[in-house]
Amino acid sequence: MMQVKSKLMRKSLVVVVLPLVLELVFMGLLVYFLVMAQTDIERRIESKKIVATATTIVARIIEAQLVSLVYNAQKVPMLDVRFDEDSRIVSDLMVELKRQCASSPQRLEVCKGIEASVEETFHRLRRVFSGDLEANVVLQDIAGTTAKSERVYSRMTSAFANIDKLLAMEQLMQSQVQTREKLYKNYLRQLIIWGVGLNVLLTFAMMIYFAKTFTSRLSVVVANTERLQERQPLAPPIGGDDELSHIDEVFHATATDLVKVDRQRKHLVSLVRDELSSPLRRVQYTLHNLSQGVLGDLTLKAESRVNLAVVDTDRVVRLIDDLLSIETMEGAHFDLNLESTTTSELIAVATGSVKDMAERHGIKLEIKDPKSVLTADKDRIVQVIINFLSNAIKFSPKGETVTVQVLKDEKNVEIQVIDRGRGVPADKLEQIFQPFQQVDSTDQTDKGGTGLGLPISKTIVEQHGGTIGVTSNPDQGSTFWFKIPRVDS
Repeated sequence: MMQVKSKLMRKSLVVVVLPLVLELVFMGLLVYFLVMAQTDIERRIESKKIVATATTIVARIIEAQLVSLVYNAQKVPMLDVRFDEDSRIVSDLMVELKRQCASSPQRLEVCKGIEASVEETFHRLRRVFSGDLEANVVLQDIAGTTAKSERVYSRMTSAFANIDKLLAMEQLMQSQVQTREKLYKNYLRQLIIWGVGLNVLLTFAMMIYFAKTFTSRLSVVVANTERLQERQPLAPPIGGDDELSHIDEVFHATATDLVKVDRQRKHLVSLVRDELSSPLRRVQYTLHNLSQGVLGDLTLKAESRVNLAVVDTDRVVRLIDDLLSIETMEGAHFDLNLESTTTSELIAVATGSVKDMAERHGIKLEIKDPKSVLTADKDRIVQVIINFLSNAIKFSPKGETVTVQVLKDEKNVEIQVIDRGRGVPADKLEQIFQPFQQVDSTDQTDKGGTGLGLPISKTIVEQHGGTIGVTSNPDQGSTFWFKIPRVDS
């Protein structure tokens, strides 16, 4: 059995695990590309910051050179302060630039070259403010020759060359980042399209697999359950070696056994009807004649024995009649002879049948009937009312009254039989409508019951499309009732 369960469990896991694995792979790839895209975005932001810092350094160097040239030519006051401010700002910017380039050795190497050339540039420019150069001296006079002039120019602009190198590196890096971002966007788009497509395909595949493995086979098992209850032929076996197939095999085996049991039961009922019921009725008829003196006078002892035999025979005949009724109503598909009638007609026939019984037990019968019209099988409904009245009379104290009451609403007619007897315990309210179930195990002996009257009544009422039940309070009496659809005039 454990092996069967494990096979069914493995099939169930396929339905759960396969989509889960696909989702995990999809989410993993999605997270990977998102992380890579986020990393490149951070790189591009970092590169833009480096470019901004380097551009600011260039601007400050140019400003410092212009300040030094103007100061050298015009000796404008406060320009030395402006130069010092530019020098300080450039120094701070170099610190920031080195911090920004620290994550890349290549950037850091270029940054160091920028720092050296910037220091050299400001060192040369500072000579203008220290008095080392004469006033109104132009750059050509200092250089002396064109070659020297170009050398001085090269030294003054070496910082720009290194910064241009850094900017070229950043421009290349940003271009690469943009290319990768486009690639990642394309990957993400394809991933989403393929992921959704595969998910849809997998969903349909799992639906087909689930329907084939579970749903369709389970529906057959459920249908076989209903067929088994209704004694109908079962659908062909579903096959397989899992738990569902084993359950279906059990149903088919049970159905085969039920066919055998039904055949034996019908044979037994036929035997009871032909070989037991008819002879027993003749015995009953003879015993009744003996007890009534039709066949001659009896001694007191013989009369006592005959009366006892009459009671026992009547009880056995009632039991046989009830068993045959159960057989006739088998599966609640017996034929009903439906016709229009009234509650007054039904109650009159039923009370007439139990009148002698009520007189023997000292019970009064009370009828509260507004006379309702309904469509029903008269004999069957009368049988139900007689069963209710018989039980009420048997279990009511002498001198009490049993009431037959009719209620109606827009849809149903309800007939109640109310007694003042011992009542029915709460745990027996449902049981008493099952075959051979009685409130007390001694009732069959003491009261002559068979335990089949109420089950037969339940079957009759339900075949009419109605409901049946009982409400009771111990030691205060019971109300047995049934409702069937009515046709009012």
